[in-house]
Amino acid sequence: MVLETTFEAMKYIEVFDQDGLKAMKISEQEAPQNTDFEVKIAVHAAGVNRADILQRLGKYPAPAGISPILGLEVAGEIVAIGRQVQGFQKGDRVMALLAGGGYAQFAVVDYRLLMPIPKHLNYIQAAGIPEVFLTAYQTLFTLGALRPKEQVLLHAGASGVGTAAIQLAHAWGAQVSVTAGTDEKVNFCQKLGAHRAYNYKTQPWSTLVWEDTEGKGADVILDCVGGDYVAKNIDCAALEARIVLIGYMANARAQDINLAKILQKRIVLKGSTLRARSLTYKRELIHSFNKDFKAAWAAEELKPVIDKVLPWQLADQAHQRMEQNLNMGKIILTIS
Repeated sequence: MVLETTFEAMKYIEVFDQDGLKAMKISEQEAPQNTDFEVKIAVHAAGVNRADILQRLGKYPAPAGISPILGLEVAGEIVAIGRQVQGFQKGDRVMALLAGGGYAQFAVVDYRLLMPIPKHLNYIQAAGIPEVFLTAYQTLFTLGALRPKEQVLLHAGASGVGTAAIQLAHAWGAQVSVTAGTDEKVNFCQKLGAHRAYNYKTQPWSTLVWEDTEGKGADVILDCVGGDYVAKNIDCAALEARIVLIGYMANARAQDINLAKILQKRIVLKGSTLRARSLTYKRELIHSFNKDFKAAWAAEELKPVIDKVLPWQLADQAHQRMEQNLNMGKIILTIS
């Protein structure tokens, strides 16, 4: 049941063709209306994710029934509330995990996908939390079953998900290794909590992971690169390792996979995305995340790492920065 029927215009970012390229511009359409179990958020800031770039390019369309507007995470203020919503009220500062619709002045979301913004964080910081921290948490713990003192290898350590994963794994008591593409990013990851960091352009990271763990290897590997990384992951994986693939920035096809090593090491290889998961799955994920790390947020032991803040009129520049792998942490769009 839709609670409000009055027309309300809102601005949003529209993708359009410009000289053969997928560009973005501010357009206007009717604002979404919340249903009984949803809240309506006046969006103050939205996080930029690589999934947004893929969707803009037509390679990752929104799931059926989901807003085609870009944007998977937002922070803002609740301005309307459904009859069945519990635990939230108008005026609350919240951050939300979305399946789409974040690059807009208003977004609607099931209240069970909301998280209150910690008092010490502003809207810009909060917009850099939901998608990346929940993706990292899902990869490391729900799928990777990471245990304290285990060895974890994180690729793209300076990315949004990477910076979240470093902090979560470190807080859990794991030994953290990462790869990154520049010496600056390597140093950045180490300051954030990585115990070892490798420049994948200049160092044989797979060999070094094996050597630096004294021939034990990595117990959990988070891979968003794919391509030839898959075979190298298997090479440096520990006995009964869990390798979780969440992207394929390099290549969707892997080469030279040694199946014998997978069998001998009893490796579990999983693939996952978060966006198309069910409401029940996401709700339980948020519940588990809060149970394990709510105290760490309150104690300011975890933090969103913000690389750059841009007004949403410069969304093209935000995407270009991420496409060029220049960011260290999250890129945030401010919504006006």
